[in-house]
Amino acid sequence: MKIYHITRRRLRFTGALLVLLVLAVPILAGCFSGKDTAEDAILLPTPSSQVEFLQSLGWQVEAAPVETLDMRLPDSWDEEWTAYGKMQAEQGLPFTDFAGSTVRRVTYSVTNYPHIPDGVQVNLYLAGEQLIGGDIIFTGQGGFQTDLRFPAES
Repeated sequence: MKIYHITRRRLRFTGALLVLLVLAVPILAGCFSGKDTAEDAILLPTPSSQVEFLQSLGWQVEAAPVETLDMRLPDSWDEEWTAYGKMQAEQGLPFTDFAGSTVRRVTYSVTNYPHIPDGVQVNLYLAGEQLIGGDIIFTGQGGFQTDLRFPAES
């Protein structure tokens, strides 16, 4: 028969260890949830990688950007920016996470938008090399702004 002797010191140590374990489990669960991990990020460090990304979505664009602009996003979103952020979230892009940050907008001319031969552009928003947002825009008569998906033929 074996007798275990538990001292107050050992009891306090065991209690402290148990508290640390209880606190660590939710923290570690959050770390490994898979949300917004670096593996999910789309990295586009060069114009050629940006063009390749757009081509993978079905877009044909001019090889050189029309414009590259560094801009600071607002610290808080008004109604228009909130709607834009929602469109980005629906694409799986973390645009709203970058409120108040300086980002780069790279704009390319689109050459294959169905039934609109000229005037369509694509904007890519980059935080460093990470794609955080993007849209297709037409500013001519009947102008529109939409997500990066290639439209279905109608």
